[in-house]
Amino acid sequence: MIRYHTTWGDLCQIVMCLSIFLASCRSPAKKPEDLSIYYLPISSFSKKGMVYSYRNVLDTAATREVWQHTLTSEGHITSINYNSNQQVVQKQYEKWVENGVLIDSLILFFPLDSVTRQQIRVKVISTNKFPFDAVDSSKVWLTKFEWWQPGDSLHVVLERRRRYMGHTTWLSDGKPIPAIRFKAEDKFETEEVGWTTSEWSGEEIYAKDIGLVHYTRNISPELKVEFELESRKPGPYIQ
Repeated sequence: MIRYHTTWGDLCQIVMCLSIFLASCRSPAKKPEDLSIYYLPISSFSKKGMVYSYRNVLDTAATREVWQHTLTSEGHITSINYNSNQQVVQKQYEKWVENGVLIDSLILFFPLDSVTRQQIRVKVISTNKFPFDAVDSSKVWLTKFEWWQPGDSLHVVLERRRRYMGHTTWLSDGKPIPAIRFKAEDKFETEEVGWTTSEWSGEEIYAKDIGLVHYTRNISPELKVEFELESRKPGPYIQ
């Protein structure tokens, strides 16, 4: 069983949200379909970006997951994740390349007490974010992050193996929208005296000209996480 020496709420949100946006960008042997239309439609964003809010499908009383995505310069995106107190949990800095989106850098924010929050820069072992050239489930993409948490120096490694599962549809106000699916296998490792490991599987759906609209994480037979896009509107999230 993993031992945690930091605030579980923010750590859980960090792990889940990092898991949401991890993919890879290797080119297969044959010419694939261009999947860029299923990622964030940054060309239509306002100057202050777009705010995506996700509701918890299994717990309607739970707080929303909130992301603000902003096009900061040509081909560069800043994605900020907020907690229920409108505090920043993480910032991802991304860039578009020919065959996908890469993570330039990632910063996590940890509460040291009721007032102070410390930010740390994560080691991005694989910079891949979202593939534009996936073909089928025969290929596996690996993404990996590593960091040491402030306060307790807990060593954390998060990695994801992901498979493209092809086309599906997503209903928006009763209207079907073309979408694609990814299957994911996650491994979350922590080290203090020795290593402990937790593994889970999940699925993500990205809709055309919208981006991520639905995701699940099967943490254990007793615990499942499921979120669905509830709204998206021009930013900023915090006025």
